[in-house]
Amino acid sequence: MSQFFGVAFQPYVRHWTGTPPNATTPQWNSYSQQDIVNMLEVIASEFTKISTYSMGYAGYYSPTTPWNQVDSNCRVAGAAAELNKLRGRVAIEVAQGIYQQSDVALQQAEIEAAFSAARAANAVFPNTVTSLVFTNEYVVDAQTTNAVNAMIVANKQNSHNLNLKVGVRSNTFGNITNPSSPFYNELKTLIQNCDFIQCNLYPGSNTPTPQDGVNGVSQAFNTIKSAVAGINSQCEVMIGETGWPSQGVSFNNTNNNVNNLLAYFEAIDKWASQEGVITYLFEAIDEPWKSNQNAQDPPWQGQNGAEGHYGLWYLNDSGGYTKKHI
Repeated sequence: MSQFFGVAFQPYVRHWTGTPPNATTPQWNSYSQQDIVNMLEVIASEFTKISTYSMGYAGYYSPTTPWNQVDSNCRVAGAAAELNKLRGRVAIEVAQGIYQQSDVALQQAEIEAAFSAARAANAVFPNTVTSLVFTNEYVVDAQTTNAVNAMIVANKQNSHNLNLKVGVRSNTFGNITNPSSPFYNELKTLIQNCDFIQCNLYPGSNTPTPQDGVNGVSQAFNTIKSAVAGINSQCEVMIGETGWPSQGVSFNNTNNNVNNLLAYFEAIDKWASQEGVITYLFEAIDEPWKSNQNAQDPPWQGQNGAEGHYGLWYLNDSGGYTKKHI
């Protein structure tokens, strides 16, 4: 894989147990740092970078809960640093995610935790954490865009003091190509304050082939990149998520099988390398919890859904990780 290719990552990869409608998944805090090191060792065989989603806070935690005692996403940066120390080089670099929290105190705890995790990881092995990604698919209107911009502005200098870049991941950056968008001006201000943006771009509905999917993503990306260049030429435009599932019903109703997943990965890797675009595949390892065994709707998230099948690897019955193959 190319130097521009990374993967979106969370460690929640174990399978359902029990029988629907009472099937369950493992606790969110049940993955140890060593579990995650094991996952990252597999990922590092093909990729050099990951982008994460959160620091592990949720409504069932008090904001005063220590940052390293929440859900297992809190352990990812430390696991990457441990792996890098073992390898004696940066085998995996981390774009550390900061999830949007409805509670103000939890949001601040999430942000402070990201700084704590980055400092701790980079003390173990320098340059493990390279950036902070403020929220995921939260930028949907003027209000949420302004909220994320406020986070960026409040934390940008502290981030730069730690040699960390700041940015946002969203599926709505296409609105920056449309001056008539109801939150165009707010998006423009946000982009002016970001070091980078990560665009979540997937093949369109009923895309017939993986190459057609890459062509469509490329067109959308280039339109966004051109618009951003006119607003902030220093803002790097990346792809924060793109992928093709190996089975199930997906939100974009593509033909989902392992052959198409691998063909899409290969084609988007080639494109990212040729264009010099940092691109994070969705995703590293299947997360079965995303295909809810106890639900039907919406179909792409239900038990026949594709949401749990975007990974390049899956957790096998022996507790190891198998790469999908034809």
